[in-house]
Amino acid sequence: MLKISLYIPIILFLFACNEKEPKPVIHKTIRKAEIVEPVKPTYNLITDTNVVARLTAYGKENPETLIDIYTSKGKIRIKLFKDTPLHRANFILLAKAGYFNHALFSRVAKKFMAQFGGSYDDLQREVQDTIGTYTIPSEMSHHHFHKKGAIAAARSYNNNPKKRSSSDEFYFVEGLKFSDISLDHYEDENRYTFTPAQRNYYKNNPGAAHIDGEHTVFGQIIHGFSVIPKLTHVDTDSQDWPVIDIYIDSVVIIK
Repeated sequence: MLKISLYIPIILFLFACNEKEPKPVIHKTIRKAEIVEPVKPTYNLITDTNVVARLTAYGKENPETLIDIYTSKGKIRIKLFKDTPLHRANFILLAKAGYFNHALFSRVAKKFMAQFGGSYDDLQREVQDTIGTYTIPSEMSHHHFHKKGAIAAARSYNNNPKKRSSSDEFYFVEGLKFSDISLDHYEDENRYTFTPAQRNYYKNNPGAAHIDGEHTVFGQIIHGFSVIPKLTHVDTDSQDWPVIDIYIDSVVIIK
């Protein structure tokens, strides 16, 4: 495999993308989803005040970690990490509530990521109304980083010093390789230190090193990574929204 030029990460991520982070984008609803009756929660709405207690309790009652995601481009199987308990519980909660049925991919970027979720359709808004509006405390760590196939949570970069995650927007990493020079650059820019294991990984494998320390990674694709390039290598508008809608058909919790 050809060695990636030292300038590629900077060209692709530093200069080509002024807004480098996965984030919610404002976009009009393109189509009206078929409404599927969500599972009604048996507790009050989740808020930033009670989110830790609510998701901790929900996680104890719903310990699943293995999930199949059926997209319009193919099937992906993911494994959620037990040591990111709030993010794991939140994803299971949304899956069981039917939130991901017909969820759109709202932003895709070649050699970077495919983002999905958000309240772009009637179904997602209805499910959100039954669960609540909240953010999730960061559960970032050096041993869960943006490898190829990682699943992580988007977040707002405005007025969010604790880097709390969005509760309803997520992304899969496609990524590319990084050189030591580019890793040094992102350490300085993000005030973040890569471990030797991270450096070794990014120099030899695709990933998204430039957003380590900015988003919580809470799972990993274990089958179906070949679907990701089918999501990202498509025509998009100026906001990276696919010209032809790409969406999730359904989500099945395995165990």
